[in-house]
Amino acid sequence: MALRHAAALLLIALSAAGAGAQAARPETGKPDWRGTGTILKMLEPPSDLHATRPVIVLQHDPIPGLMEESMTMPFLAASTALFRGRTAGERVTFGLKEVPDALLVISIEKAPAAR
Repeated sequence: MALRHAAALLLIALSAAGAGAQAARPETGKPDWRGTGTILKMLEPPSDLHATRPVIVLQHDPIPGLMEESMTMPFLAASTALFRGRTAGERVTFGLKEVPDALLVISIEKAPAAR
Protein backbone atom coordinates (compact mmCIF):
# COMPACT_ATOMS: atom_id res chain seq x y z
CA MET A 1 0.00 0.00 0.00
CA ALA A 2 2.77 2.49 0.93
CA LEU A 3 4.69 1.74 -2.24
CA ARG A 4 1.53 2.42 -4.26
CA HIS A 5 1.23 5.88 -2.67
CA ALA A 6 4.89 6.67 -3.38
CA ALA A 7 4.59 5.50 -6.98
CA ALA A 8 1.40 7.51 -7.53
CA LEU A 9 3.00 10.67 -6.16
CA LEU A 10 6.09 10.25 -8.28
CA LEU A 11 4.00 9.76 -11.43
CA ILE A 12 1.94 12.88 -10.65
CA ALA A 13 4.98 14.99 -9.86
CA LEU A 14 6.76 13.93 -13.02
CA SER A 15 3.76 14.31 -15.34
CA ALA A 16 3.52 18.10 -15.29
CA ALA A 17 1.47 18.41 -18.47
CA GLY A 18 -1.48 16.25 -17.43
CA ALA A 19 -1.93 17.50 -13.88
CA GLY A 20 -1.26 21.12 -14.80
CA ALA A 21 -4.73 21.50 -16.25
CA GLN A 22 -6.41 20.91 -12.89
CA ALA A 23 -7.26 23.67 -10.42
CA ALA A 24 -4.54 24.21 -7.80
CA ARG A 25 -6.74 24.68 -4.74
CA PRO A 26 -4.93 24.29 -1.40
CA GLU A 27 -6.26 21.54 0.83
CA THR A 28 -6.94 22.33 4.45
CA GLY A 29 -7.91 20.37 7.49
CA LYS A 30 -6.28 17.72 9.59
CA PRO A 31 -3.39 15.81 7.99
CA ASP A 32 -3.90 12.13 7.22
CA TRP A 33 -0.26 11.42 8.18
CA ARG A 34 2.60 13.22 9.98
CA GLY A 35 6.24 12.85 9.02
CA THR A 36 9.69 14.11 9.92
CA GLY A 37 12.52 14.78 7.52
CA THR A 38 15.01 17.18 5.99
CA ILE A 39 14.20 19.66 3.22
CA LEU A 40 16.38 19.11 0.16
CA LYS A 41 14.65 21.45 -2.32
CA MET A 42 11.63 23.73 -2.54
CA LEU A 43 10.50 24.37 -6.11
CA GLU A 44 8.03 27.07 -7.08
CA PRO A 45 6.04 26.48 -10.27
CA PRO A 46 6.88 26.02 -12.99
CA SER A 47 9.64 23.53 -12.24
CA ASP A 48 11.10 20.43 -13.82
CA LEU A 49 8.83 18.36 -11.56
CA HIS A 50 5.50 20.17 -12.03
CA ALA A 51 4.21 22.94 -14.27
CA THR A 52 1.63 24.50 -11.94
CA ARG A 53 2.11 23.20 -8.39
CA PRO A 54 4.87 23.89 -5.86
CA VAL A 55 7.01 20.84 -5.03
CA ILE A 56 9.07 20.09 -1.93
CA VAL A 57 11.72 17.38 -1.99
CA LEU A 58 12.13 15.74 1.41
CA GLN A 59 14.49 13.11 2.77
CA HIS A 60 12.03 11.65 5.27
CA ASP A 61 12.00 9.12 8.05
CA PRO A 62 9.48 6.27 8.02
CA ILE A 63 5.91 7.63 8.14
CA PRO A 64 3.87 5.41 10.47
CA GLY A 65 0.93 3.82 8.68
CA LEU A 66 2.06 5.02 5.25
CA MET A 67 5.71 4.26 4.39
CA GLU A 68 7.81 1.85 6.41
CA GLU A 69 11.13 3.01 4.93
CA SER A 70 13.09 6.23 4.97
CA MET A 71 13.39 7.69 1.49
CA THR A 72 13.94 10.81 -0.55
CA MET A 73 11.00 11.90 -2.65
CA PRO A 74 9.13 14.91 -4.05
CA PHE A 75 5.74 15.91 -2.66
CA LEU A 76 3.29 18.41 -4.07
CA ALA A 77 2.81 21.33 -1.66
CA ALA A 78 -0.56 22.94 -0.98
CA SER A 79 0.95 26.41 -1.41
CA THR A 80 4.27 28.22 -1.79
CA ALA A 81 3.33 29.94 1.49
CA LEU A 82 4.51 26.73 3.20
CA PHE A 83 8.05 27.57 2.01
CA ARG A 84 8.21 30.88 3.93
CA GLY A 85 10.81 30.74 6.68
CA ARG A 86 12.02 27.30 5.59
CA THR A 87 15.48 26.54 4.19
CA ALA A 88 17.13 23.61 2.44
CA GLY A 89 18.89 21.42 4.98
CA GLU A 90 16.37 22.25 7.72
CA ARG A 91 14.89 19.40 9.78
CA VAL A 92 11.08 19.65 9.73
CA THR A 93 7.85 17.94 10.68
CA PHE A 94 5.15 17.91 8.01
CA GLY A 95 1.53 16.95 7.50
CA LEU A 96 0.32 15.00 4.48
CA LYS A 97 -3.19 14.86 3.09
CA GLU A 98 -4.24 12.18 0.62
CA VAL A 99 -5.83 13.79 -2.42
CA PRO A 100 -6.74 12.12 -5.73
CA ASP A 101 -3.55 10.60 -7.18
CA ALA A 102 -1.12 12.31 -4.77
CA LEU A 103 0.05 13.02 -1.25
CA LEU A 104 -0.06 16.74 -0.57
CA VAL A 105 2.05 18.54 2.05
CA ILE A 106 -0.46 20.76 3.89
CA SER A 107 1.67 21.84 6.85
CA ILE A 108 5.36 22.13 7.65
CA GLU A 109 7.17 23.32 10.77
CA LYS A 110 10.71 23.34 12.09
CA ALA A 111 11.32 20.10 13.96
CA PRO A 112 11.94 20.32 17.70
CA ALA A 113 15.61 20.20 18.69
CA ALA A 114 16.95 16.69 19.32
CA ARG A 115 17.49 15.90 23.00
